[in-house]
Amino acid sequence: MKQKYSAIMASSLTKIINIAVIVIMILNIVIPDHKQSETENRPLQTFPSLNMEHVLSGQYGKDLNTWFSDQFIFRDQNIHVKYLIQKFTGVKEIQGVYLTKRGLIEKTSEVNKKQLDRNLKAINSFKENNPDLKVGFMLAPNAVSIEKDSLPKSADCLDQNKQMDDIYNRIDDSIKKIDLRSTLEKHKDEYLYYKTDHHWTSLASYYSYQKLASSFKLDKTNKNDYKIYPVADSFEGTLANKTGSMNIKDEIDIYVPKTKTDYVVTDESTNKKSRTIYHSEALETKDQYAVFMGGNKSLFHINIDNDSNKHLLLIKDSYANSLIPFLIPEYASITVIDPRYYFDDYTRLIQNDLITDVLFMYNSNTFVQDTSLADMLQAQ
Repeated sequence: MKQKYSAIMASSLTKIINIAVIVIMILNIVIPDHKQSETENRPLQTFPSLNMEHVLSGQYGKDLNTWFSDQFIFRDQNIHVKYLIQKFTGVKEIQGVYLTKRGLIEKTSEVNKKQLDRNLKAINSFKENNPDLKVGFMLAPNAVSIEKDSLPKSADCLDQNKQMDDIYNRIDDSIKKIDLRSTLEKHKDEYLYYKTDHHWTSLASYYSYQKLASSFKLDKTNKNDYKIYPVADSFEGTLANKTGSMNIKDEIDIYVPKTKTDYVVTDESTNKKSRTIYHSEALETKDQYAVFMGGNKSLFHINIDNDSNKHLLLIKDSYANSLIPFLIPEYASITVIDPRYYFDDYTRLIQNDLITDVLFMYNSNTFVQDTSLADMLQAQ
């Protein structure tokens, strides 16, 4: 009797599972595909169009598997549940991100040696070819360096400080080397890095500007010179998207000088003009860090109404976006290039924009992997 009851239960459970699978497959087909994952902040595979060449090569099958994985109706919930299970069972690292008491911290990136050699050579050559320009190089350490005391005891990551020492040693002495590590170390217990994102905060940018000001002979400031506005308190950044973390939120602050400075920002990719670098509409999206400059674009021009005779060319990654507000009062114009998206001749900008100062500004994890800078600097 007991065996018969077990057989009936097993048969019923099998039927339920089969029905559930069929229902899920039908729902996946009926429900329109999502083009973007809000949780992971990345594009999703839509249903692949039938292509005989792809069928024969096997690519169609791969795309179909990716589509089912990406469009699975409970995908977001599954990502969060997986994160909770891993955290509950003591997992300390998910996809290259450490789970710490202070938040999520990205591992140190491996060095792309060939590209790093090219980039450093290109920067040194840039200064050699432009001896009259004041050129600076500023490499921001990541949380994995400044907040290393928060890493799990089992953390096995590359030594970012060693990487940065090597980079600074290979930058020519004719270039001003702005090393932020000691400055940020003094404030390491403050809110320098987002808990859910790979970027630093506006507070870290503020401290870093003071160090830059010393090297570039700019006016230093203090916090009393700014009105500090918290514009978001529920930011979930790239690391949260990557791990599926839950219940970790960040605050985004903007620093607005109390002494008003008028300026016009031109996004050269769209020719749109604005009187502010802040994009409040980004706060309604997943990528709230895009409140600074509206995200990464190839080329911006910022023309400022002041008495300065200095003109800055800023060659940068996204870490610089939250630094720009502190630079604006010091320059008559700022030309902003992101080499990942800029493919024109930069030398004409130096001439046309009357450039006096040049700053290369990257975070260390991005710089050791960058594949764009040398190509831009050498494409003349």
